[in-house]
Amino acid sequence: MKNNVSAKKRLAAMIAVVILLLSLSGCAKQKYPPLPADAIAFGMGTYEDAEHDGALFGTIEYNGRLYVPYGTTSSAYRPTYAEKCIGYIIQDENSSSVVDPGNKDRRVYTLSGDPDNNFLLEYDETIRLMNTPSVFRALDTNGKEIEIPGYIEAYGYELWH
Repeated sequence: MKNNVSAKKRLAAMIAVVILLLSLSGCAKQKYPPLPADAIAFGMGTYEDAEHDGALFGTIEYNGRLYVPYGTTSSAYRPTYAEKCIGYIIQDENSSSVVDPGNKDRRVYTLSGDPDNNFLLEYDETIRLMNTPSVFRALDTNGKEIEIPGYIEAYGYELWH
């Protein structure tokens, strides 16, 4: 009986070591699409919702389309939400409280399940715990029936009603 308990303890210890090594090596971590060599440096613009409540929104322009905040993801960001990284948001007085134009950590991604690129996702690579990604929606889709990936939750802005 003593050998049986000892063998169980050794097995449990080995499993704990393997889990620890995997988590430390990064094998257990989810991988985010990398920043490409031809990354777009997005400057933030502004849009005023003059039709509804006059709210001001930060904007991203991509492929001739203007994107305005729409919501977030239904859970913490998962790499499966992102199809690919297309660039980063320039950290200046228009986009951040910390001005650091060399910072490329606020990444912009196209989304899985969105072949028409009606949405973009903005995610800060430096904040891992409690990071809430922002989902931007193309303004030209306003008032149109489009497919919204199931992992997106709308903020409920008047603009999108």
